[in-house]
Amino acid sequence: MTFKELLNSVTFEEVAPCLLHLHPDAEGNLKWYKIHFDMLRQMTPKHHDDANSDVCNITMEKWREGKMILDAHPMEGDLWEHSLTKEIILAPDVEATNAELAACCIWHTSFYGFVDKQAQECLRFDEDDLDIKDRWDDSIYNKVKAMRYFSIIRRNGGHVPTLKELPQSKKKELIKQSKEYFWCISESMNNTKKKRMFRREFMGYYYERMAAISRFIVQAIPALGDERNNMSIEQLCGLFKSDLFSPETITSYADEHTNGAKYFCDLLEMEDINTRLDRMVVVLTTGEYHKELTEDEQRLCKLLIGNCKSSNILLATDPSLGRQVRIDYATFNLKYPLVK
Repeated sequence: MTFKELLNSVTFEEVAPCLLHLHPDAEGNLKWYKIHFDMLRQMTPKHHDDANSDVCNITMEKWREGKMILDAHPMEGDLWEHSLTKEIILAPDVEATNAELAACCIWHTSFYGFVDKQAQECLRFDEDDLDIKDRWDDSIYNKVKAMRYFSIIRRNGGHVPTLKELPQSKKKELIKQSKEYFWCISESMNNTKKKRMFRREFMGYYYERMAAISRFIVQAIPALGDERNNMSIEQLCGLFKSDLFSPETITSYADEHTNGAKYFCDLLEMEDINTRLDRMVVVLTTGEYHKELTEDEQRLCKLLIGNCKSSNILLATDPSLGRQVRIDYATFNLKYPLVK
């Protein structure tokens, strides 16, 4: 039986309690496992000659506090389309239901595996003009990405704040991060080298933050031209002034009997987004244009807003999504809402 055949033999309702039994820390994250489960079930298996293995061995391994637990290996690091082709091989001492086997394999693939686009980003192949050394230097890599996003934002009329315009609270946090990292490697350095190295660490954290925020803004820019929205590029650039910032992109994997909006509603009613930050901005992209949102889309918007102090939802259309829905959202802390 292949991994794909194993997934097709169970439902997520059967797998979820097995996940929680094997790994109790999955509680609060079942929505992400549900998306992963549905993604894999809809994916077409494809063999890759350079993958880790063509089989997945299921064994019993000693885990925390001497507890024996199911283990699946090698099941990490491959493109998921190849993982689906792997033959499931059980060790003689393994006694488990299909749901338990699926839960074990899903847990392993979820924390280290890819679709092709993710592999390109994770392995940083998308920056073809950088050599290998620079590609793996976080400071250089994030600066290159940030500068590319800055250029797009400026072309669309947005303002990218300078380092001097960074909120004072954020400067203090970046200085603290830099000192914590720098302290362990600076003992034997002279003052000139210390200053240079500290500056490098500080700018590395700065560009990491700016690349994350500017990437989200670039993703949201196309939605600003939609007549249903009332946010400007200037307001969207207010995200640069945020204290804390956390972005996420998720796509629905609804079956042929469900639309993407309802899929997300069911998912968020099972578990919400669980943000502890004050505010949120969302780009809700559907496959079809609706001047007036459908009932499911309206319900989804209410669920997305949750308990945030303020939220803004931008609507967009991408026909390639079909019946699916994509949500690009950022949660953040900011003294004032983006749109007052």
